[in-house]
Amino acid sequence: MNSQCVTVPHLGGPQVLALDTRAVVPAADEAVVRVAAAGVSFGDVLLRAGVIPGGPRPPFVPGFDVVGDVELVGSRVTGLRPGQRVVALLHSGGYAERVCVPAGRLVPIPDRLDPVAVSAAALNYFVAHQMLHRIAKVRTGARVLVHGAAGGVGTAVLQLAARAGVECYGTCSAAKRDVVRGFGGHPIDYRAEDFVSVLRSAPVPGVDVVLDAIGATHFWRSYRVLRRGGRLIGYGQSRAFRDGRADRLAGAVGFLGGIMLPKLWPDGRSTVFYNAWSLEKSQPHAYAEDLAEVVRLLDAGEIAPVVARTMPLREAAQAHRLLERSAVVGKIVLLPGDPPRDLSGDKEQT
Repeated sequence: MNSQCVTVPHLGGPQVLALDTRAVVPAADEAVVRVAAAGVSFGDVLLRAGVIPGGPRPPFVPGFDVVGDVELVGSRVTGLRPGQRVVALLHSGGYAERVCVPAGRLVPIPDRLDPVAVSAAALNYFVAHQMLHRIAKVRTGARVLVHGAAGGVGTAVLQLAARAGVECYGTCSAAKRDVVRGFGGHPIDYRAEDFVSVLRSAPVPGVDVVLDAIGATHFWRSYRVLRRGGRLIGYGQSRAFRDGRADRLAGAVGFLGGIMLPKLWPDGRSTVFYNAWSLEKSQPHAYAEDLAEVVRLLDAGEIAPVVARTMPLREAAQAHRLLERSAVVGKIVLLPGDPPRDLSGDKEQT
């Protein structure tokens, strides 16, 4: 059984993404999923550029989340049947028509749910839920600041925070202020306003939690707005990606200076770098529980993922360009299954 996919043959800009065809052969404990929708995240961009330490070595297929139908199950798989609709979060491999997934990572979803909506929710709301409830353990009345509040994870944080009775501030561009307001957040224009000054001069100064995926020296500024007992949660380092290239110095500065250094001088505030895979090792039950909770919330109409646009698999390079320019609100979702077309026409000079 073969599958069309998008690969990263070597690290670089969006132009390195290439169409390929690979054989799909499940192990005894795996299932083959025919992908209906695959999410695109900024993490894919960072892996492609080689920014994230420990990322897969080329050649690899990017993509952290897939939604589709079980097509074939391995000999030791129980509890799954061909035709069953499922969702999974992966280390990589989602940009494909078919993907082999360990059966234990597959979470069933109702057939009535739109695969695109599930894909738009799966990773973003899973990450937002874990940061708010497993890491920060927010309570009603808490105050949270999320950077990039109009993005996929940002809008998820705003919605989940509102459900939990948590007041949320969000940095964004002026053009996206209404998006943040629409989800109950207080927008802060990161170009025209200094979020540190805004929050420290508020009638009730500071926040209890900051969610920061920007990194580098930005972590330090986020730390400054924490109240005593507050926590900075880093969950990415977009500053370590500049002009399409990895800036490893910025990444080191962010992790060592922004996350590790404050631990040496305790002052009642704390820092942590969230990684879903690390959390899964310490709390093995969390993966299935939290992904199932996201599916439940979506099915109940309690969350409304923002779909920026859908694009065919062959346009993955363009999807990455849009993310790099922050040109979308919400999640880009790839739709496999279109007739193959060479990506050479999408290549750009570097």
